[in-house]
Amino acid sequence: MADIAKERKFRPNAAVILTDGQGKVLLCYRSQRPAGTVQTVQGGIDEGETAEEAAVRELHEEVGLFPEDFEIIAAAKEPMRYEWPPELRLKPGLERYVGQEQFFFLAKVRPEAQFVLDSHHIQEFSEVAWGTPAKMLELSWDMKRPNIERAMREFGLIT
Repeated sequence: MADIAKERKFRPNAAVILTDGQGKVLLCYRSQRPAGTVQTVQGGIDEGETAEEAAVRELHEEVGLFPEDFEIIAAAKEPMRYEWPPELRLKPGLERYVGQEQFFFLAKVRPEAQFVLDSHHIQEFSEVAWGTPAKMLELSWDMKRPNIERAMREFGLIT
């Protein structure tokens, strides 16, 4: 049984919950499946990159924010894992992983910041909007919801 656990690999991932500092979080509506779901800004951690460096890079790639547009105000105490459904494990480049190990950050966005969703070669989100933490949980993809909820509790966004 221990040998199976050793073979299971989780892709290192940085995830960022964005807040306006007034109790709202940024709902990032996915461009692709599953339709109507939201998630956090997130992405893989490149070799030689720290989780925080990946978070800053993903904030620019996915929502067009520059470091002067936000402040990282918290980091989760430990990474959180979730497993992918079988169809995701077959995608090129992901087949060696069973899921992701996410390093969560909380970032406060400056009020004047502008979101740009097409600043990278792949547009992850069709739209973004400020909403409640409860709305984020309601619309999150089932497999990601437990970790998003855990991170929001740790960051004091929900009780």
